Amino acid sequence: MSLAGRRRAFTLIELLVVIAIISVLIGLLLAAVQKVREAAARIKCENNLKQIGLALHNYESATGRLPPAYAWIGPKKNGVGGPSQRPDLGDRPGPTTLYTVDQLPGWGWATYILPFVEQQNLYSQIDFTNGEVASWFYNGVKDTVLPIYVCPSDPLAGQYNPRSYVRVILPQMATNSYAACYGALGDIGAAPDQGNGAFYRNSSLRLTDIRDGTSNTIFIGERAAYFTQTPWAGVVSNGTVQVSPGAPTFLNYVEPPPAMVMARIGNHTLNDTRSEPYDFFGAHPGTVPFLFGDGAVRQVPISASLPVLQALATRAGGETANPQDF
Repeated sequence: MSLAGRRRAFTLIELLVVIAIISVLIGLLLAAVQKVREAAARIKCENNLKQIGLALHNYESATGRLPPAYAWIGPKKNGVGGPSQRPDLGDRPGPTTLYTVDQLPGWGWATYILPFVEQQNLYSQIDFTNGEVASWFYNGVKDTVLPIYVCPSDPLAGQYNPRSYVRVILPQMATNSYAACYGALGDIGAAPDQGNGAFYRNSSLRLTDIRDGTSNTIFIGERAAYFTQTPWAGVVSNGTVQVSPGAPTFLNYVEPPPAMVMARIGNHTLNDTRSEPYDFFGAHPGTVPFLFGDGAVRQVPISASLPVLQALATRAGGETANPQDF
């Protein structure tokens, strides 16, 4: 057979080179697709916070006050309740009484603004004076997944069952990827009504009470469910806030129920591997989105300094920090 009649074929080396080139191209394509998806998720998350900001301002315009972090009507006459007290233990949970203090009715900031995020139907089903968040009567309300409270990059957002401090499974709730800012430092579990931020238990602040300036004060920030699952509806008596399994942290602390709706800037920078359930924690690479009091949404880099973050978390600390200090 002549040389011209022989069948042309790839050598093994040529085949391996082609496979390698195709693999590289696929890898580049997948990376590009992931970047596009994350960019879209980041935009959607920012839009969620923007809509929440508009709702908060509309609520304040309608009522003269910002909503509380959550509502509490006081202790039961025949049960455990009242302001919680404990020895100074820093920011670690103390006796189990912190978990058994009733938090009724417990409705949180995200429920109060429902009419302003096109959820009037859910809002009209709630008795804000006597109805308890965890009551079976509110099945179909508290376990409704609302897209505005879901970060698209948050893989554990959705329905979940809170647990008590003795591991009892509590009624099903829907998660919130965002939390109200309690302030800088302080103990959310033991002193839920003493926050120095824009929201705390039974808070009823006006925009004029934000003396550091609304553009310099954090209102709402991301605390992704993949870090810790918490309900948008409010605070569940006897419930706990725990680090989610598989979260990128070293610790697995358990916090009392007031932390279900509030987070703070504490002793750790954003997305620190030592973060605790009442810390803000983002689902996006490199940044955490925050809603400021003026309605602006900013992606705060996880490299932002702790003193600046703490200054931005307070409503009237007199600090000179501003978002441009990042």
